Amino acid sequence: MYDVIIIGAGISGTTLARELSRYKLSVAVLEKEYDIATEATMANSAIVHSGHDPLPGTLKATFNIKGSRMYPKMSEELDIPYMPCGGMVVATSKEEEKTINELYQRGLTNRLSEDEIAILTREEILKMEPNISDHVISALHVPTTAVTFPWEAAIANMENAMDNGVELFLETKVTGITKDTHFTLETTQGEFHTRVVVNATGVYADQVQNMFVPADFEINVRRGEYYVLDRDVYEINSVIYPVPTDKGKGVIITPQYHGNVLLGPTSEEVPIKDMSKTTPSGLEYIKAHAKNSVKNIPYDKVIRSFAGGRASSSTHDFVIDDVKDSGFINIAGIESPGLTAAPAIAEHVTNNLISKHVTLTSNPDFNPYRKKVPRLDEMSQEERNELVAKDKRFGRIICRCETVTEGEIVDAINRNCGARSIVGVKNRVRAGAGRCQGGFCQTEVIRILAEQLDIDYTDVNYRKTGSHILKSRTKGD
Repeated sequence: MYDVIIIGAGISGTTLARELSRYKLSVAVLEKEYDIATEATMANSAIVHSGHDPLPGTLKATFNIKGSRMYPKMSEELDIPYMPCGGMVVATSKEEEKTINELYQRGLTNRLSEDEIAILTREEILKMEPNISDHVISALHVPTTAVTFPWEAAIANMENAMDNGVELFLETKVTGITKDTHFTLETTQGEFHTRVVVNATGVYADQVQNMFVPADFEINVRRGEYYVLDRDVYEINSVIYPVPTDKGKGVIITPQYHGNVLLGPTSEEVPIKDMSKTTPSGLEYIKAHAKNSVKNIPYDKVIRSFAGGRASSSTHDFVIDDVKDSGFINIAGIESPGLTAAPAIAEHVTNNLISKHVTLTSNPDFNPYRKKVPRLDEMSQEERNELVAKDKRFGRIICRCETVTEGEIVDAINRNCGARSIVGVKNRVRAGAGRCQGGFCQTEVIRILAEQLDIDYTDVNYRKTGSHILKSRTKGD
């Protein structure tokens, strides 16, 4: 019997798991996929939003700024990449200038201070952003905007939660939910029993609640498509937003922690089965709209395009509630600014909803710090030499594009919530995320995974069970 079971291991589920590990509770996380953070958490703009955009009084507004202010401490404790860069909402007409003035007032209403929001002239913008479009005449500046590495944020939270006693069950899909004196969850891996259930299942949240009682909200899947530019080929220093519309924040130009630039997303309602598919029309839409904000985009330096679905609720807000005070708790409809809001939502759900059903007693052994991740490209030569002296695998570069060593890959595999697939390695240390997209390093990543997991090369998965790159051995090797 668990005190709390969290269904779903995206950013919402993993930050909550870590928050709960502060207390003497038995907690499990059930994830239907082969790894964590493989859906909405993987496919987003990686922005820690300032809080200028959500409508005042909404849950989005409440948790955006709180979450934004929690990110620096969380990132420091968990060694998550975090880059304060600021953001600009750019206006290209007098009509759009009216909107950014409204957003300025909205930001103040949402409790941004006057030091955290300002309106810039074109001359001031050009001093910061030389590639700003010739059409831009002014901008709303939000200097507290930052970018992170979203799937590592989820991985780091899950790893720390596991270090502090939380259990993770992968490839465990919930198929039924009933309650008598406690909840019984039917899954593909057998029954689980718990006092509290948290539904953090993203685009499936309404379906999961329907297993228990009918949901009074509906999740609509909005697909966002993106381009990724090679690292260090385009100068953008801030997150550049267009003026938002009723479909969202629009096509954003986002600098990334590791030097890449993201262009996107689009926003189109699609069936769940199509949420990860890129389309010619979607990618052309990005090109057509990005040029209104910036110029000189080197599309010949695009190294990847991708798409992902975000869970948009029919309530037009986050859905965070304890259904009929039953202990079935929703964290649903977590679209933008969900990545930003996640740690604040986790704290709220723990202290105000879960606490009604279980006693929160502090865990005296809780350790908020994750073991530092060895990132050789961020180390001094002296630090690298010291690490290589201890383990020669840190002196062997596997991914040349991202300068990732064998030692870093081995470390990523052997941590709690460690990598079990080629994509799992990529998501943790970026081997295969660079210019060649794994063309040179993938065979070596397969070798390392096979050795560390003690499996045959042909059993190494690309992304999920059965996604083998190698089908059989040749010539008796």
